Amino acid sequence: MKTISAKEAKNAFGSFLDSAQREPVMITEKDRPIGIFFSMHDVEALIQVSEAFKKDIHAGILSGIADAEAGRVTECNQDHINELKTKLRARLAAS
Repeated sequence: MKTISAKEAKNAFGSFLDSAQREPVMITEKDRPIGIFFSMHDVEALIQVSEAFKKDIHAGILSGIADAEAGRVTECNQDHINELKTKLRARLAAS
């Protein structure tokens, strides 16, 4: 991610906008981050990812409720937690 000062963004606004079309740009003031500028394309992609996660979470909750109601439950001990972590890491790596 590119980082520029608020003063640079103000003084070279056209260049700043061009940069933001290629990648998100962090704006700093007095060497502190104050904001990030995203292109509309990036924002639309983030919204799509967010919606997909919401659907996955909702489906997972419904599946969990159905499993619990059907008696398909697993004791939540440290071994089970470690197994879940391994599965989640593998799932994230595959994404």
